[in-house]
Amino acid sequence: MANNSTAEFQPRITLLYCRQSLAPEVKPVQGSRTGQGFSVRLVLLPCSSKVQLPHLMRLLEQGSDGLQIAACPEKACQHLVGSTRAEKRLNRGRELLEQVGMGAERLGLERGAGLSLEDLMQMAGRRADAARALGPNPMKGV
Repeated sequence: MANNSTAEFQPRITLLYCRQSLAPEVKPVQGSRTGQGFSVRLVLLPCSSKVQLPHLMRLLEQGSDGLQIAACPEKACQHLVGSTRAEKRLNRGRELLEQVGMGAERLGLERGAGLSLEDLMQMAGRRADAARALGPNPMKGV
């Protein structure tokens, strides 16, 4: 029976993405989208270095089942080490989530260049799959 409820669970994902990770011809988008078996809220960042650990935790508190960061490649960051900083902060968040039994896989980071909206949706889908395996975010409604 747990498998049925897991299959019916449609995760809510927040995807934070660096402007530098998009293809030059792709217009940045924000807002909600629906994927196959999940929903995603796209949030444009000037740089992934702007991601702070308290922000990640707040997004989970507000009901996201998973968070995905789309960062620019390490060597292509306009702020030199912005995506590396974001990765360190995200990894600390993963440690904290694992310690409290929520599952580190609720948080993820992928680097990319020349990404399209379809690429961002695929990233969100992969994070949704990871969140689906963990079940609904236990902080929802707390």
